[in-house]
Amino acid sequence: MAAKNPTSDPVGTILPHLSRDLGWEKQLDLHSIFISWDGLVEEEVRAHCRPLKIEREVLWLEVENSSWMQQLQYLKHELLQRLNRSLRLARLHDIKMTLGTGEPFAQKEEKVAKVSFRQLSEEELAAIERQAAGIADQQCREALVRFHYLAAVCRRREER
Repeated sequence: MAAKNPTSDPVGTILPHLSRDLGWEKQLDLHSIFISWDGLVEEEVRAHCRPLKIEREVLWLEVENSSWMQQLQYLKHELLQRLNRSLRLARLHDIKMTLGTGEPFAQKEEKVAKVSFRQLSEEELAAIERQAAGIADQQCREALVRFHYLAAVCRRREER
């Protein structure tokens, strides 16, 4: 499989249009909060809560204990404004909170995702290429083979 110029990749050119047409852009914008959380909130707040999910433009936070839940109620308006300033297309309408397990967040070990790779046999590689053989467009066919190959060789495992 030869490396292709990213601008000649039809999948790469279709995805941005598809996400816009299907309305995914606003959802992706909202969920960017999870990625940039550390830069959006103060260290003291991060140590006692974390974003859990976003439903119907409401951010749910998992909070360490009831004392911090009360403190975050006082900071809620300021936090909501700060998070909304970081968004380009969407807006959060509220922040709701739920209690965590009671274990302090700062003492929890973070799970680290590791990726392991395995070697594909000649038969497995041939099977992937046979599956894609019916696709007439060469670039699409090669992109699909690359995708299936990477999905087959990369395995994610969580370690403590």
